[in-house]
Amino acid sequence: MSATTGETVKVVAPSTLAEGYTFDATVNGEVIKVSIPPGGVKEGEMFDAPIVTAVALSTPPLDAASNDVALVGAWRHGLFSCFDTCANGMFWMTCCCELIAIGQLLQRLKMNFMGQPNGSYKNTCMVWTVLMVVLVVIQSVNSLLDYKNAPSDPTIDAELSASDYIFQIIYYIVLIFALAALTRARFFMREKWSIPADCCEGFGCLSDCCCAYWCGCCATIQMMRHTHDEKQDGYSCGSKTGLSDDAADVV
Repeated sequence: MSATTGETVKVVAPSTLAEGYTFDATVNGEVIKVSIPPGGVKEGEMFDAPIVTAVALSTPPLDAASNDVALVGAWRHGLFSCFDTCANGMFWMTCCCELIAIGQLLQRLKMNFMGQPNGSYKNTCMVWTVLMVVLVVIQSVNSLLDYKNAPSDPTIDAELSASDYIFQIIYYIVLIFALAALTRARFFMREKWSIPADCCEGFGCLSDCCCAYWCGCCATIQMMRHTHDEKQDGYSCGSKTGLSDDAADVV
């Protein structure tokens, strides 16, 4: 039986949402728009949602067959839910090798290394992995040179060497590229799945840039957890996409 406006259905909150917020949910194979009841809901909470209207999606909800709630209108997990993954390789990869995690995310979304969806993406993770390795090597060599050239008198402050300046220039160039790529990817995901901005609503990708700059690791983990149900498609640190080969493609 088709759902009609005014009825209520039981759904599971995809994230913590405020009163009055609406999102698309899949119930008995039918996509409907439901509203958050007074008082709001917390992530994972099952609640009776008033049906606003039945809707037709131009883009099928990602992995909808295995989820009670379609991944449209809200992130699957909150920005700071990244701490729930402390025992997961995704957490440590992102915290210790964030550039590689960004590369995995971009390749999963079929984006090139700058976060453009229409470019070549087959080597995106490799590009960011190489950049990560180059930074580590340069930093290690620079640290050895600083140690070797350090003044014998510990009371004398060492001056910045040419290698220090070279490393800092390369580091900040790569950092700017990473910030731009992650901002583009986050904006792309929000547009694709109709997810509201975390802040600065109405200012395009400004919210995404803020998340990428101030909470880069948390934002990366949130985005990686959104594309697939981690209970079915666990994280694989050695994969170019962070997923096993039999995981479904992002559509």
